Amino acid sequence: MEKLAILGGMGPLATKVFYEKIIAHEDAKSDNEHLDILISSHASMPDRTQVILKGLHKSLVLKEVEKDLKIFEAYGAKNLAIPCNTFHYFYEDVKKLTKINIINMPYETLKELSKRGKKFIVLGTDGTKKGKVYKKFNAEFQMEEIETDQKTQEKIMEIIYKIKETNMTKSKELNDIIRTYKKLGAISILACTELSCIEIEDDLKDTIIDPLEILTKKSIELSGQKYK
Repeated sequence: MEKLAILGGMGPLATKVFYEKIIAHEDAKSDNEHLDILISSHASMPDRTQVILKGLHKSLVLKEVEKDLKIFEAYGAKNLAIPCNTFHYFYEDVKKLTKINIINMPYETLKELSKRGKKFIVLGTDGTKKGKVYKKFNAEFQMEEIETDQKTQEKIMEIIYKIKETNMTKSKELNDIIRTYKKLGAISILACTELSCIEIEDDLKDTIIDPLEILTKKSIELSGQKYK
């Protein structure tokens, strides 16, 4: 099996949930059958949304990432998972800094979503929206994207940063937003890994797609382990 690296800490709770998902879905019956994984919880990484919204230079993030990449390369990692949707705004730039295969979470999510043939809504940070993280990768799939209105987007940002602050795992407000778009026939992409930490009501689970789940499956399979 191949070694896996995780660039996490964006945020820490999402990284914890991601690692737990990997453990739960590996087809392993003993310690030695689990993947070798190196996690960098780089919580001091500059706020990706602020870098995008304020038009700050990408080097603020990239110079920090380079430190992690050197450690991952020395470790011998073959694949790198980054459980942060907004971070994928820098995907092409980071690819140029390493030979490690970086799993493209937004692309893999849209690829899976395209099998359903549905229109979708991106529930994510202002940075993910302004940076057109999903929009640019959707160019290949040409699916219909519904835009959030300003009031809904403000509410989503409140939920995301409240999760970062309190580590909450329940949000009636998020479920209500998903239900609203369900009525419009749209699949809600939980395009912020903080939102992936929230319990989704049973009647809504068929109208969401969780990039963290997609990243989990891809990380396990690319590392040579079976996904269960």
